[in-house]
Amino acid sequence: MTRNVRILGICGSLRAGSYNHGLLSALAEEAPAGVTVDLLGDWSGAPNLNVDLLDAGRPPAVVQEIAERVRAADGLVIASPEYCNSIPGALKNLLDWLSFPPPRSCLRFKPVGLVGASIGTGGTARGQTALRNSLLFFDTMLMGRPEVLVASSAVKFDEQGNLKDEEVRALLRRFLADFTEFTSSTLDRGLDPRDREFLFS
Repeated sequence: MTRNVRILGICGSLRAGSYNHGLLSALAEEAPAGVTVDLLGDWSGAPNLNVDLLDAGRPPAVVQEIAERVRAADGLVIASPEYCNSIPGALKNLLDWLSFPPPRSCLRFKPVGLVGASIGTGGTARGQTALRNSLLFFDTMLMGRPEVLVASSAVKFDEQGNLKDEEVRALLRRFLADFTEFTSSTLDRGLDPRDREFLFS
């Protein structure tokens, strides 16, 4: 690998002890040399989307800070639970905020990979489908495979939220290797959105 790759992980759940946060933490632990996986952390301060909160087309400061971190990353990995055949409303709200200013948002041409953990047997398959539909509208560069759909999460994480299932860890290593290659090839094709004028200038 000829370049270092910086990946930002966003957890779609705001719940303390979220399995999806644990999934991202495990992804960071499995990162090889030359790959950095940082976690966004608490983003619960993002307000409900209201265009009246825009200031000359600029979102609130808390959203701008998140957008700048997304834009600075080479690739984005979103780990989300599945709520009612879709994704949590708070995550959709955050993505809607990050779509500003259209069409030159921090999401445009951003390489994105999806992972998910659920206590049910579906492993977030329907939630990831809904998320893909939104991300395609935002002109992200979505990696299709491998799919990381972790079912029955209650037995795959310990009481501290650490991933203990070695098969899932092996899948995460494969996902990370493919996503690193996917991200690097996207940048090599000259689709790096960071080459544009600064997002909120």
